[in-house]
Amino acid sequence: MQPVLTAEQMRRIDRASIDGLGLPGAVLMESAGRAVACAVVEFDLTADCRRPVVLCGKGNNGGDGFVAARWLTEHCEPGWPKVFLAGSLEALTGAAATMARVAVACGLNVLELEKSGLDPLKDALGRANLVLDALLGTGAAGAPRGLVGAVIDLLAGWTRPLVAVDAPSGVQMDDGQAPGACLSADLTVTFGYLKVGHLIQPGRALCGEVVLADIGFPEAAEAGLEFDTFLTDSLDVGLNFPPREPDSHKGDYGRVLVVGGSTGLTGAPVMAAQSAMTIGAGLVTAAPPASLNAVFEAKLTEVMSAPLPDSGLGYLAAGALEPLLKRLSAGVDVLALGPGLGRAPETADLVRELVGRLECPAVLDADGLNAFEGCAERLSGCKAPLVITPHPGEMGRLSGLSAAQIKADPLRVARGFAMSHGLVLVLKGNPSLIADRDGRVVINPTGGPSLAKGGSGDVLTGMIAGLLAQGLEPFEAAVCAVYLHGLCADLAAKKLSEYCVSATELLRVLPEAINSVSAEAYGTE
Repeated sequence: MQPVLTAEQMRRIDRASIDGLGLPGAVLMESAGRAVACAVVEFDLTADCRRPVVLCGKGNNGGDGFVAARWLTEHCEPGWPKVFLAGSLEALTGAAATMARVAVACGLNVLELEKSGLDPLKDALGRANLVLDALLGTGAAGAPRGLVGAVIDLLAGWTRPLVAVDAPSGVQMDDGQAPGACLSADLTVTFGYLKVGHLIQPGRALCGEVVLADIGFPEAAEAGLEFDTFLTDSLDVGLNFPPREPDSHKGDYGRVLVVGGSTGLTGAPVMAAQSAMTIGAGLVTAAPPASLNAVFEAKLTEVMSAPLPDSGLGYLAAGALEPLLKRLSAGVDVLALGPGLGRAPETADLVRELVGRLECPAVLDADGLNAFEGCAERLSGCKAPLVITPHPGEMGRLSGLSAAQIKADPLRVARGFAMSHGLVLVLKGNPSLIADRDGRVVINPTGGPSLAKGGSGDVLTGMIAGLLAQGLEPFEAAVCAVYLHGLCADLAAKKLSEYCVSATELLRVLPEAINSVSAEAYGTE
């Protein structure tokens, strides 16, 4: 999997390349600026770059901008690009100062906004058709202030293309947050490694399309760094779908028990069970309240049913605990618990008791999670491997955090909860995050607004359970299921539009999604 860096980790790689390995900073800057110019020119397939304004800051990001401006000159109208420095040339240091001198020596007119004020920039923006933002880099934190803040404010009404160097100014690369005024890019060019802020909202949206440029960081510069955040891709997932052995049978691919359902909520466990079967589990059984079993029998064909003691009101009774434990001990490999279960106090008590006595891996979702509101510490008492799949609302109920707190730093929230409770956590969203008990977090690149439909989470629960049943480790199963779940949504949205993708449609395109990732891994269709 591809590591995703914080600003500090990127600084350490930069310094190790320059100070430790002797690679001149000006060489890296030249490669970076040229990569930006190439990306802008290629972007010209949809955007006219003959009259660009290049905005440079006082740091290395600005140095990249000076290089890019120089390389863009041959593609521009005479007198363009217009280059503006949010500062003064005399204050520049290091490689940025070098590249500014080279740009001036090559005939570029660098206008110092500290001396000229903003009027020349206003005039240039009125005639420009593209802005290159090289004001602030990956290390910037907090709301932009002073001259840079004024430039960002000036661009508030800019509607033509904007290309950012490393990050749109005002977007923090450690967490993707924008604590003050910020720019919104159509294209962001970054170097060597993706950063957290490229992938976490709102940074993900503000960066637009992200191009990752290789500018020659030596591999040895990573020495001593321990990465704990990653981005998965189709190859990572596809390698977990090898061709099946010719003489294999259903018992080789695991047994899943789906426990859920209550009056009015029978669809959720049905979709979870069908999902586990579709992704490849050998045998799947749904265990509903006995009074609803006829509904399940009518809805399900390949999936078996095993009715459990009922309260008489369409939800599981406390008396279901012992029959459940007996069934689990009789050959169930994975339990999926929670879809459509309802929030009756009696059922919630059963859930908490059951989780504390589990001996097989389990996926806990929906009302299976809501049962632990105010007592999440009881999740730590589960001796068996546990995967939980909260959306932000459920995460708030489990953690006691507000929606704003979770949204402000979902990576930290997911990592901290998984580590402190010793489980795998899927924090659903755009993007979804998968956190392991050892502190690793995978950011998932697939999926989007088409998943904003009731039932999509139930399908994900079944997918994770089905992969667990086939022998994947909990973290691995969650990463693969979340990727495929999002890929199903992407494939379906292309055919139906983002508005029309139902949860059951995800199941219809799941074979196509699996074939797609398997083909990349094994060269087969």
